[in-house]
Amino acid sequence: MTRTAIRSGLVAAVLALGLGLQGCIPVVFATGAALGVLVGTDPRPAETMKSDIDAGGNISSSISDVFKDTAHVNVNVFNGNTLLTGEVPNAAAKARVEEIARKNPGVRKIYNEVTIGPVSTTANRLYDTQLSARVKTAVVGEIGDLGSVHLMVVTERQVVYLLGISKPDVVDRAAKAASLVSGVNQVVKMAEYQPGGPADR
Repeated sequence: MTRTAIRSGLVAAVLALGLGLQGCIPVVFATGAALGVLVGTDPRPAETMKSDIDAGGNISSSISDVFKDTAHVNVNVFNGNTLLTGEVPNAAAKARVEEIARKNPGVRKIYNEVTIGPVSTTANRLYDTQLSARVKTAVVGEIGDLGSVHLMVVTERQVVYLLGISKPDVVDRAAKAASLVSGVNQVVKMAEYQPGGPADR
């Protein structure tokens, strides 16, 4: 199976899992295997959402052009906050990945969570996809009021990252729910704390 076919299959799997969870809108913004899944509603204006999607696609394409198959890097962007995850061969490559992302005009802040080591297996990535779906279910069950949740769940190597924009107590409750999901090794809160209102650059 080709790399493209594998990634296409992963995208389909995430969408299928997301659509099966009632009350949430599954939105995929990543350009690699660690696909960000939206929990709740998306407060971003249309132009901000487009900017985020364009930034993620352009950064991922540039990284792929530079590293080919020697690295596996996923890019998730929410309101200009850019999460980089995956694996690269050395420290220089990790720095180069961040440099590429920083040049994109749609990026406000970078979280470089890329690790140095061999690329993850397809089985690893599928398991992360399943974990994201289970975390989404757990967060929905814990909070209930989806109108107050504006979070993106990204899972890489069993580490769950929470991007988005929500009130501090909502982020804390979501993180707690995620941490109780079997298979999750760590939860990292990266969401912006805002009392309310639409996303604003």
